[in-house]
Amino acid sequence: MQVSIMLTTHSTELDTIRSHYDSLADFVPAHLSLVFPQPLPQLQTSMLTDIQEIIQTLPETTFFTTHLLPDHDYHNLLLVLDDPKNSLKKLHQALYSLSYFEPFQRRDIPFTPHITIARNQTKSQLDQLAHELMSKTIGLSVTFDTLVFEQIADDDQSIPLLKCHLT
Repeated sequence: MQVSIMLTTHSTELDTIRSHYDSLADFVPAHLSLVFPQPLPQLQTSMLTDIQEIIQTLPETTFFTTHLLPDHDYHNLLLVLDDPKNSLKKLHQALYSLSYFEPFQRRDIPFTPHITIARNQTKSQLDQLAHELMSKTIGLSVTFDTLVFEQIADDDQSIPLLKCHLT
């Protein structure tokens, strides 16, 4: 079983952009991944309690977008969020400190709070999209309303195992 943990948001602007450029837009809402997809041999009841306790530490749920970042290695366009109090980074770190997730943390890749708005694009497409979408995406207010601990089905559908409403 593959699982991940994300904060979701419902934004008409982001949904419209993602519907054109993100192949996962029909399967999963606009989100920030806190625990990236990874294998989980068995779901343990204690996981749900641990996750719920950690999410209570998030002091804020609204963030502003700062810039677009083409990720040429993974062929994605990332909408980066301002995290002045490092709230999202601390939450990411706290979740990865749990024994279930710690072995899968990629310490070689620094965590950058972002929402993926385009996927499976060539380098030139990413650069062009970043230029085209800059005025539509920079300075947007993004409010995360739900933390979702999900199982990822073989067809990329999201199967929620836990939902914690934040607002």
